[in-house]
Amino acid sequence: MTELSLPASTSALGDVQLIASDIDGTILSYTHTETGSVSARTVEAFQAAQSAGIRVVLVTGRPVRWLKHISATLGQPGTVIASNGAVIYDLATDRVVHETALDAAALFTVKDLISEIDPQASFAAETLEHLHMEEPFIAGSLFFEENRRRAAGVTEQELRLGPLDETLERDALTHAAQTPDSDVTSAHVTDRVVKLLCKTEAMAPDEFLGRVQSEVGDLLTVTHSAPGISLLELSAQGVNKASGLARYAASQQIARDRVIAFGDMPNDIEMLRWAGRSWAVGSAHPLARSAANHTAASCDDDGVAQVIEQLLAGEL
Repeated sequence: MTELSLPASTSALGDVQLIASDIDGTILSYTHTETGSVSARTVEAFQAAQSAGIRVVLVTGRPVRWLKHISATLGQPGTVIASNGAVIYDLATDRVVHETALDAAALFTVKDLISEIDPQASFAAETLEHLHMEEPFIAGSLFFEENRRRAAGVTEQELRLGPLDETLERDALTHAAQTPDSDVTSAHVTDRVVKLLCKTEAMAPDEFLGRVQSEVGDLLTVTHSAPGISLLELSAQGVNKASGLARYAASQQIARDRVIAFGDMPNDIEMLRWAGRSWAVGSAHPLARSAANHTAASCDDDGVAQVIEQLLAGEL
């Protein structure tokens, strides 16, 4: 996928037009992930930035369905970049602006290769309409209990439980590929998957990431964003938060040096490097901190809000 960007402008970096921020672990403490309760200080900082004419866009690994409440809390619902850059969505009009689905053949090839690395690995797949989940993947997550699913805003109609080979109808893909003149495209046969997830208990998160990247990195983009959990997130080749943010910035005629970004985990690395200036919160993964230009205070100490306050006060 070709990264979209505008030529750098000659203006000072202080002339910020766009704030791009990750959510979990960056502006939302992991202790509040399920409730989506952002601190009052952070809400005030984002709303002040918007009042000053600065666009704000959330750039997250979360699916669109988990973003409406948080976006509305920070200001008027607007555009969000979800599923690690695979989906650009306008919440105000409830409209998909851009979507990049995984190639179906690549999805199942990668799933097989990961299963060879760890036969006990379990999988899930995100689409705009559904969440496909294997039973072992659910264990220990908020999806394990029905009341927790409801509290997180996930309906039973959205869930497709069972082996991905069945819920995504792998046999239909095989049949289509063997049928003369069949139009097998990058769209999925039964559901357009924008993010594949896999989980293991056999390896530490960074080890699992390294093993899988070395095996399938030429087929899909591989990253992880959950601290302390060996949970990987896979997108179409070339899709990441930076590619989604670059596409959105170009659509708004905003040069990259007018963009600042905030993040905390490996799935933020490309975005932190792409933006004109970037901050990793103090509680961030070491790889995210090394990718950013600056380090802010931790998420629990409202590090992002502090930076925005300084920006609006002309101190940055």
